[in-house]
Amino acid sequence: MDNNRNERRIHIFLLIIGLLVFVWSYVDHKLTFGWILLSVPIIIVSMLFIFTYKRFTFTTLIYIIGFLWACLLMVGAKYTYTYVPIFDSLSEAFGLTRNYYDRVAHFAQGFVPFLIFREYLMRKGILSNRKSTTLIVIGLVLAFSASWELLEYSTAELSGKSQSFILDMQGDIWDTQLDMLSAIIGAITSWLILGKYHLRLIEDKMKKQNNQ
Repeated sequence: MDNNRNERRIHIFLLIIGLLVFVWSYVDHKLTFGWILLSVPIIIVSMLFIFTYKRFTFTTLIYIIGFLWACLLMVGAKYTYTYVPIFDSLSEAFGLTRNYYDRVAHFAQGFVPFLIFREYLMRKGILSNRKSTTLIVIGLVLAFSASWELLEYSTAELSGKSQSFILDMQGDIWDTQLDMLSAIIGAITSWLILGKYHLRLIEDKMKKQNNQ
């Protein structure tokens, strides 16, 4: 019980800090339409996690990396990805042709969802074989990334807004393909770095559930 209580405290702390970062993201944001557009997915996913918390509580690892992912996205929303100051400085220092912050975000789009999908599917008993689970989840990450690209395209077409900050192509004709590749690399990296550790957490969580 004490362990569960401590975990809840961590989860609440992450939520509070996340709300503060969200407010910071809004203050002096670059473009209002861009901020709203890029913040909506953060709000939807966060509310989904909050409303389903009692019915399905993920491991604390998921909430920690989910929090970091949300912060990454909120920084992107504030500066519409294209104008993140630190990456502007890096572009100038290394003579790069564009700001690559969005590529980091797409890497995270694979890194974090890989663990989320994997944990949910395994704990629900939908998938159990470790090898096939890894391949299927990587496929789900690719589908998620492709769906996001289609959503960006549809939004740009329907809104009539400039693609420079909605699609964030910045003159890169291979932007969509490279974004999806970044997500796949992120998923594989997540599996290699956190795969075994995350699997132990899932197994411990399932044992506790079975003993209750």
